[in-house]
Amino acid sequence: MSSQAAKAALVDALKQLRRRFDVIRRDWDDDTAKRFQAEVLETIEQQAAAAIKGFDQAGELISAVRRECADD
Repeated sequence: MSSQAAKAALVDALKQLRRRFDVIRRDWDDDTAKRFQAEVLETIEQQAAAAIKGFDQAGELISAVRRECADD
């Protein structure tokens, strides 16, 4: 799987998670839900954002290596 394909899969999974949680939150509105959102969901979103940035950096590095290793 390429870094861009992995990034796309992660972005899609994150969107699905957010959509599903938004549906659940319509009926789940207590302190536990708020704590779950703050401690779990937001942590996952922050870690995913860092991973997405890493996928972008890896893609740039791979492109640079390909350019440098290409036959002139």
